[in-house]
Amino acid sequence: MLFRRQRPADLESARQALAEGQYDVAFAMLEMALRRGPNRHALGATWLQLAALYALYGEDGLENGQPALRNAVTSDPNLAAHPLYRALYWEFAAYRGASVGEVKRGLRVSKNSDQKVTTGTVAPDAESQAVAAYHAASALFAVDAARSAAARLNEIEEGSLPAYLEWRRWSLLGQCAELMGEWEDAAASFERAVAQAPELEAGAERLSLAGALVELLRTEDALGQLELIDDTVLGRDEKAVHRYLLGRCHLELDNPNLALELLEQAAQLDEHEEGPSYSVSFATAQALAALGRSAEAAEAYQQALKLAPAEHRAFTQHEAAFAMIESDRLDHAEELLSEVVTDPSYSYRGEALADLADVYLRRGDLDGAGNLAQQALELGATAPACITLGSVAFEYFRLDDATSWYEQAASASQVGDPFWVAAQQMLADVYAQMGDEYAPRLLQHAKAALNHTESGSEWYLPLKQYVDEAKQRLGGFERVLN
Repeated sequence: MLFRRQRPADLESARQALAEGQYDVAFAMLEMALRRGPNRHALGATWLQLAALYALYGEDGLENGQPALRNAVTSDPNLAAHPLYRALYWEFAAYRGASVGEVKRGLRVSKNSDQKVTTGTVAPDAESQAVAAYHAASALFAVDAARSAAARLNEIEEGSLPAYLEWRRWSLLGQCAELMGEWEDAAASFERAVAQAPELEAGAERLSLAGALVELLRTEDALGQLELIDDTVLGRDEKAVHRYLLGRCHLELDNPNLALELLEQAAQLDEHEEGPSYSVSFATAQALAALGRSAEAAEAYQQALKLAPAEHRAFTQHEAAFAMIESDRLDHAEELLSEVVTDPSYSYRGEALADLADVYLRRGDLDGAGNLAQQALELGATAPACITLGSVAFEYFRLDDATSWYEQAASASQVGDPFWVAAQQMLADVYAQMGDEYAPRLLQHAKAALNHTESGSEWYLPLKQYVDEAKQRLGGFERVLN
């Protein structure tokens, strides 16, 4: 792999074992080659191959990989100029905690260097160059330089890597795309990795593919991939991810009870000093919220907040605040939302302002609620803002204004979504106060709301009563509206 000279049989056997995912065999073959090494050049090449194999384990390979790399250059000092040696040097440096600047500079110098491999060692071939590029990309990925890592990987000519690295190249490209939020590219890359990985590795790659598909809301496709995985061959952490992704899928498919069961299994597998990971805690909170267990959801969101990455903190606070509103913990909700709305980078700041307006409304501060709702309206949160503005007008008995705001809320919503249903419910409530001439409107909105209101809702019986009242006002008939 490293040089154009004839490869020893032990190195060839190691390469074959790697292609099949048999790492124990590969290690044994390389150790045998070390014992049989006829000269320092062969020993150096074998130690370098061994260091590269340890590097595939990431930080876990550092303890043995670093000495192997040192032994390579001790056996053959000329290897210090070899591209793979340089790439591995910086990959291990990254695992030791080197900064992104240090790793980038080191790899840039190595890539641009005109230094040649000298006495006694043949220049690296195309495959060796490709392998070095792969490990350079791994070094960049380890310091979160995903875009630079992807650029290195894309420079590698397809088919130039040995089989055991070709599928890893696609896997690493997928991980880079994942970090950059490019989920379509991530899914395409992981799909290639799944197709090329040996059977023992394919399950982990399917997990990555399923994760990308979940983010793309391709829930059925993700579920199909997850059901192909034999979780008996997965490690504990991978099993936790498997249950987590299954839970996410069933949450999207409106199976919150099954989702919660799976997420609780994920939490048990994912238990650390501070409890389950952010992702598991957040999804568990979502499942509890979907089941109407708002108080428990609020507590789960609080747990998620302790672990939330900076980029997810505002969204998590927003979701936690909504659960607290639903469980009548208005002071806590106001505290969270007041912080969220100060974040200028938060994409749903308008919706957060609308929720804060709802808190003010529930506490009886009508003017404060109206002011906040107007701000939310200006930021594009039309439906929730109009619901609050309609409710403020209703409280002041400005019924025409109230109906106008509620109609705007309905127009800004999709039929059947929560804001549309709330607008229909409130329109029925307003028209019920407006006399017999509005009976057709009362019937229209009460029936529309009733079609999307569950029998256990506190609105169900009032809406049935409104329908009956409207029919009575219309003499038992349903008048068609112009």
